[in-house]
Amino acid sequence: MATPFLAVSNGHGEDLIAAEVIRHLDDVDAVAYPLVGSGQAYPPSVRLLDPRRVFPSGGFAFRNGLRGLNSDLRAGFVRFWLAQRRALRAQRGRFALAMAVGDPYCLAMALLAGAPTVLVASADSVLHAPYGPLPLRVLRRAVRVFTRDEPTAADLRRRGIPAVCLGNVMLDCLQPTEADFTVAGEHPVVTLLPGSRADAPRNAALLAEVAARIARARPDVQFLLSLAPTVEEETVVQALRRVQVGTARLAFTRTFAPAVRRADVVVGLAGTANEQAAGLGKPVVAFPGPGPQFTARFLSLQRRLLGEAIVAASGVDQAAEAVLHLLASPQERARRGQAGRERMGAPGAAARIAAEIQGLLAGASVRAARK
Repeated sequence: MATPFLAVSNGHGEDLIAAEVIRHLDDVDAVAYPLVGSGQAYPPSVRLLDPRRVFPSGGFAFRNGLRGLNSDLRAGFVRFWLAQRRALRAQRGRFALAMAVGDPYCLAMALLAGAPTVLVASADSVLHAPYGPLPLRVLRRAVRVFTRDEPTAADLRRRGIPAVCLGNVMLDCLQPTEADFTVAGEHPVVTLLPGSRADAPRNAALLAEVAARIARARPDVQFLLSLAPTVEEETVVQALRRVQVGTARLAFTRTFAPAVRRADVVVGLAGTANEQAAGLGKPVVAFPGPGPQFTARFLSLQRRLLGEAIVAASGVDQAAEAVLHLLASPQERARRGQAGRERMGAPGAAARIAAEIQGLLAGASVRAARK
């Protein structure tokens, strides 16, 4: 009989990570609760809990000040949040183990299900900010914390938290897929990443403005606009109608990894996707966007996390200048690409984390049999 297993995640990137870990688990009956969005990254074999909903802030209400919070409150977030808590409490006694993928808030929500819970920490790192007292209090309730880097694991262990770094699952989520675009081999390529949240169409319009400026100076450059599964193409098309792209050759693609691998430079207003691009050895140019996710503060945190892999710009003009500089500087591209590989680590973490979880599940089964 398959062991009941619960995954709780709070974002599209986190959904991808959870689904990848589940893919490496043997003999589990997996159920997932995506706290943000609809959970499209989960395979059909994983049953999803309700309620699920996309809010105006895209899950980043507190990053955009009172404006983002108020928009979610007007859309009924408090009622929805209470319903989420009831849904998780209703799972008590049903699962041998739970896995939270995200941050301490996600862990706190997963703990409501009443099962021993592990955390796959997808975002937080002491490389950009230390954990505060309240997050540490929540982390102490986890039976295991899988961090994204060793400095964070070491810091948590010093505080008595059972933490270990087994690698970064983000790189395991880059499944090999066939490219759905054609680019002439001799042309330099810039791949544009507008993100996976509700602000992706507005981000795409800004990225198209960057492309237009680059194309004026380098008409040989081709551009790939990589759209996440959560982003409707028509909304992006409508946003681009309000932008003058000039001579920029802009092609849409739904295949993320091939589009990044083909790129000479990446320009991104994304969270997980920017980090994955850095892990693939691509220099990433980024600047604050208009939405609640890619704020100036978030860019600062990402810069601390990725180091020289990311070039932080102030806006469209400076981003275009940075791309043109990188296109003309192969040595700098190589140096920044290597920095990204070092910061993100090697793939294979999903299988290693799954093996640890498998051991915890076996222990839970033994304890249940003794009762």
